[in-house]
Amino acid sequence: MTFGEVLAAKRGERGLTIEQAAAATRIRAHYLSALESNELERLAAPVYAKGHLRTYARYLGLDPEPLVAMMRVEAQEPRRLLSIGRVVMRPRMVLTAPAVAAAGLVLLVGAFSGYAWRQIQSDQRPGAPTAAAHFAAISPGGTPGPSPTPQTRPMVLGVRVTEEVWINVFVDGRPQYADAGKTLPAGSVVYFAGVDIKITSGKASATFITIDGRSIGAMGAGVATRDFSSSQTSP
Repeated sequence: MTFGEVLAAKRGERGLTIEQAAAATRIRAHYLSALESNELERLAAPVYAKGHLRTYARYLGLDPEPLVAMMRVEAQEPRRLLSIGRVVMRPRMVLTAPAVAAAGLVLLVGAFSGYAWRQIQSDQRPGAPTAAAHFAAISPGGTPGPSPTPQTRPMVLGVRVTEEVWINVFVDGRPQYADAGKTLPAGSVVYFAGVDIKITSGKASATFITIDGRSIGAMGAGVATRDFSSSQTSP
């Protein structure tokens, strides 16, 4: 669940239109629409985008800081993908079929000659692996190297209380309500974004959890503490 989906869901829950929210927050409606649809390129400079997000989140009754953290993560991903897939434009050159074939043959011969020379030099060094050992190492039967560890995405955890409930929350080891926790009135809904989230509830049966919009149900009975990890809840 993205920060925009959290905003849109909360606005819908309160029965508000974009125009009503724009009038109340004094933020243009198309900026609020861009926030809800995660179209960060439609927003102004990043500092203004964060300010709009904080103002809109507080107006909807949400804690803005987890949503700002999610915005930072989502804003960085397109830049990483762009840097990986960047295409360098070069002047076009028209090639005929014979020219292409000749160029390919020259490149193939040059590549093979260079590879053979490197293998000869490598085999002549004391203790260097032979070409046969090299091919064995990269053959399907060889032992594969370690695969890269996938990055864990933050989850969005929602807490809804049906009665007045005291809760305390830690997100990635950081307290969200200091050490004293916070008492939520009946009907409150709050959201937190992080990889590891620990929640303690004074009335677990009246505390209901959602993760990325998926209902987990009540926390249990009595006073309960539960730990949630995005690595355990991801499909």
